[in-house]
Amino acid sequence: MSIESLNRTSVISEVYPEKISAKKDLSPNKVNIDVLKKRVLEEKKKERFQSRILMGMFCLSLAILGYIVV
Repeated sequence: MSIESLNRTSVISEVYPEKISAKKDLSPNKVNIDVLKKRVLEEKKKERFQSRILMGMFCLSLAILGYIVV
């Protein structure tokens, strides 16, 4: 009885190999967490740079305005 079940299993895997391989491909795509962390880090770096430029422009405009008023 055990030999019959083994033979039956091997016949099924030989007859339907594409269906068995298709089931393996159904797993969700994997994402590399390092790429996502790098993306977040670059976004924060860009945001920090923009805020520094904005603060610098504000200070420069205050200095120019103070120079003109005095």
